[in-house]
Amino acid sequence: MNHPDLEALPTESADVILAENESRLHAPARTIENGPWRVQLRGDELADIEYQGHPVLRAIRPVVRDHDWRTLVPEVESVPEVESATGDDDDASLRLAVGFTGFGSEYAADVAVSFSGDGLTVAFDGTAPQDFRSNRIGLVVLHRPDDGGRRVTITAPDGTRTESAFPTDVSPHQPFMDIAALAWERDGTAYTLEFSGDVFETEDQRNWTDASFKTYSTPLSRPFPVSVRAGERVQQSIRLTAAPTDQAAGSTAPSTSAERADGVLTVHRQVQGFVPGLGTSASRSAARLGVVPGLDALIVELPGSGPAAAEVLHHGERQAAELDAPLDVRIAAASAADIAPRLDLLPLGKVARLGVFSSDGHVTEPELWDELRVEAQRRGFTGTLLAGARSHFTELNRRQDVLPDDAGALTYSITPQMHATEVPHIVESLPIQRLTALNAIRIGVGKPLHIGPVTLKARFNAVSTDGAYDPATVEAMTTDPLQGEDFTAAWLLGSIAALTLPGVDSVSYFEASGPRGFIADDGTPTPALRLFEKLAALRGAEVLEAPQGIPGLVLYPVSSGSGVLLFAANLTAEPLNTAVRLEDGETHTFNIPAWCHTARRLD
Repeated sequence: MNHPDLEALPTESADVILAENESRLHAPARTIENGPWRVQLRGDELADIEYQGHPVLRAIRPVVRDHDWRTLVPEVESVPEVESATGDDDDASLRLAVGFTGFGSEYAADVAVSFSGDGLTVAFDGTAPQDFRSNRIGLVVLHRPDDGGRRVTITAPDGTRTESAFPTDVSPHQPFMDIAALAWERDGTAYTLEFSGDVFETEDQRNWTDASFKTYSTPLSRPFPVSVRAGERVQQSIRLTAAPTDQAAGSTAPSTSAERADGVLTVHRQVQGFVPGLGTSASRSAARLGVVPGLDALIVELPGSGPAAAEVLHHGERQAAELDAPLDVRIAAASAADIAPRLDLLPLGKVARLGVFSSDGHVTEPELWDELRVEAQRRGFTGTLLAGARSHFTELNRRQDVLPDDAGALTYSITPQMHATEVPHIVESLPIQRLTALNAIRIGVGKPLHIGPVTLKARFNAVSTDGAYDPATVEAMTTDPLQGEDFTAAWLLGSIAALTLPGVDSVSYFEASGPRGFIADDGTPTPALRLFEKLAALRGAEVLEAPQGIPGLVLYPVSSGSGVLLFAANLTAEPLNTAVRLEDGETHTFNIPAWCHTARRLD
């Protein structure tokens, strides 16, 4: 694996990062089967909960978040064996001691998991070792994304019942509130979740490209953050029960086999889209860049006030010249008065796109848009004026009512680690990226999308309550050591495949150079750069419909002048072997190592 950014570190530090990357990419998962239940224990997360072979929930897990919505990192002290409480295999328990640390805060909790016939209970008992400020402490349930559209009954703490449904489109606001219990049916079984210890509500985490709906404790209508005193205790429990319905007799366990004929995946010549324009973002790195043929643009995020803007623009202009790419300038303005002075700095003849966003709310507010439009027109700007959100799809979705009708295009950013840093969650975000793009196209009524920056970690904390971070904290919050791994190249291919849609004109990834970039500070290219360069050069080429059926396998067949070039990625922790052919062509065998990608021309 390639780790260019580690070469400048002391050997001991580099070894630690390599070990941490390896532990994330190959994190142990323990399968627990008890009676009709089957779950994966991944650290503190009770994941992929199944009942009689059918998926039920994505996960139940404890969460501790500080006053800035930063998630304290959980560490399970030990993983004991499942104990039988009565000698009956259907009556057993497991207890985890979990420590949470990060950002100067600590927390400790016991998490007890018990199985009893058709019931599964998770209990949380937590204590603060020292004072800190928190926005959330307790258990959360992650519902599966394929529950979208499914009917659900919500029981309030006073016993009132309301009939509703999990949203199909990404819901801008909480679909369910004031929850004491939830009930729904799937796969011939009726399920009930009962909550105790707090009032719960549900949000649509697909807003942040999480592959889940989340039911969490402590409604957001209550004031936050709150001061948590040393020794203060939080106790909660969630009980999941299952009961067969009349349809259960005809229900069968889902098949996990690939949908392919004769063991071969066939690529047909049906066009599903075109390779979008690919771009990247400017950085402060001094690494010298080379030309990337076909590169769409270089994003420069320009602060609306302060002396740093000129330096940021200087770096951006230098990198754009080295890449032979136009600029895509995004101004973060505190007020309309910030806009004209920033436009005066710009070489507008080199700017392809220009947008403005509130430095506080992160969306294009009407007064900012009006000023940008007037000032850009006065200066003879002929490029595209962008509107939308400089943060997540969340803000675009929640503030869609303020978006200007006369914007030339829309934009929003993507990060897969708003709520979880585990690799399975990062991978599962890929199909949800596609869903957010489809929703943004709907919101924009057909306006072209220029998505990005897409980054492994968020570029800034869009929900910070104070935002006063020292440089070391900012570096840790925004940089993922996985950047230089083969994994990131494989994930990049999965993202490009997910966002290859009519209406998505361009997608911008990572930074040009540095610890968040395609090139390390010392100029060494990452595995992601090699893939990025190949696909950038294929901009506008036809993308054929890719066969499906193998979990974790990404296929991206691109038709170019000399034939079909098939890009493939393995987004699993095990090697993948598969056979692929172009219709009426030869069969090619792909042996792809874990978390890697490859490319081959099909005949």
